[in-house]
Amino acid sequence: MNILICSAGRRAKLVEYFKEELHKIGGKVVAVDCDPTASALYHAHIHEVVPRIDDPNYINHILDLCGKYDITGVLSLIDPELAVLANSKEEFERNLIQVIGCDKTVVDICFDKYLTYQFLHEHEIPCVPTYVDINNVFDDLNSNEIEFPLIVKPKKGSASIGVNKVTTIQELIMYQDKAEEIVIQPFISGEEFGVDCYIDFINNEVINIFMKRKISMRSGETDKSVSYKDPLLKELIEKLVIALKPIGPIDIDCFKTEDGYMISEINPRFGGGYLHAHVLGQNFVKNIINNLKGLQNVSNDCDYEEGRRLVKFDNFIVL
Repeated sequence: MNILICSAGRRAKLVEYFKEELHKIGGKVVAVDCDPTASALYHAHIHEVVPRIDDPNYINHILDLCGKYDITGVLSLIDPELAVLANSKEEFERNLIQVIGCDKTVVDICFDKYLTYQFLHEHEIPCVPTYVDINNVFDDLNSNEIEFPLIVKPKKGSASIGVNKVTTIQELIMYQDKAEEIVIQPFISGEEFGVDCYIDFINNEVINIFMKRKISMRSGETDKSVSYKDPLLKELIEKLVIALKPIGPIDIDCFKTEDGYMISEINPRFGGGYLHAHVLGQNFVKNIINNLKGLQNVSNDCDYEEGRRLVKFDNFIVL
């Protein structure tokens, strides 16, 4: 069994985890990226440089690589590519290749921050208030429903790119012409948490829920975190999973406020903080391999030690 990881980027440790697990069964991990200096490429068994995901021949190129390396499953590590793969799921399946990820409906909800808000609101799941109409923001500011500071972010952004704090009406007015591209949210001052989940491909059951309190962030990813357990947060995540019906690995960001937990974002892929879950025994990589073999996974729900800190550090290679 061989697995292809698309847009591997800097996720070298995750690639190594796949390499370790596949080595046990005689399989290989193939990593691809459009950037030949993407460091994770050089941690795989095999790597290839590919076109950008917006290239019209991108999917055909990936399918050719799947045939070349006898790939069983393919996944991506970046948000914009999730929809590209989801749109081509049937084509991969005709070639007996499993796209490791959610269906297009789920991907679309998660990638668009306003659609995420609408979905959560409709299902009565606590979430960060989100606006696309700036006039509604003015109205709620005037009625003291919300207050400054506010956060302005791209509607379909990722990795915290383009996120700005707004503290005055004058600053907010500057975004009026970008209404179709942005969402506006109140700044939430509560503690931030991340939850890594794995939902089995075969029986759609939640196999893992790993909770962590974020200590610090860097470039949109968790840089330091501490493992955490709270039955109230677990209950909220279970309610979300039942409503959304994702499959495979998902990453959920939450805040804890005086009113309880609220969900801010959902990423239907491996999150940047997954490493913490993995080293504490929540092995999503092994789960994926089992599912690709046609085996259901046994729940490992919350079977980890609380209070263990993860601290990332820098490393390098010379090409």
